[in-house]
Amino acid sequence: MEIERKFLLKSLPADLETYPHTELEQAYLASGGTTVRVRRDGDRYVLTVKKKSKESEYRTKEILARIEIEEEIDRDLYERLLNHAESKVIRKTRYRIPYLKYTIELDIFHGELEGLQLAEIEFPNMEEAKLKKLPEWFGEDVTEDKRYRNSHLAKHGLS
Repeated sequence: MEIERKFLLKSLPADLETYPHTELEQAYLASGGTTVRVRRDGDRYVLTVKKKSKESEYRTKEILARIEIEEEIDRDLYERLLNHAESKVIRKTRYRIPYLKYTIELDIFHGELEGLQLAEIEFPNMEEAKLKKLPEWFGEDVTEDKRYRNSHLAKHGLS
């Protein structure tokens, strides 16, 4: 189960380069009610399926809950699947920043999405997802704004 919130940024943390980070690229094979994605995260290749969950019925404007299944694949399969993507490839640098007992995944996009910066926090349950104490560099909560979903960005860019 994936339970997350997503935010635009007002600014970047001053010490950003001190946090672990990797270069990611990803594309979508299918999107809609069920999303199928392939991703390269450094030297790791992953096939991911995301689908709305029963908990989605209880989600609020600020919380997104979905079933998420990930499977590691090899580079050859990744490249073959990438050739069948229905979307453009998204490229971004992902920083992993500890915050309280969570990890913030801060994405700085490249290429056609240059200038876009988003941060996500995943939570173990719906109750913790109601977290009110957020870093000062977080901006607007865009969890429910479809324009900021990676699948939408890959198909339509910044609309």
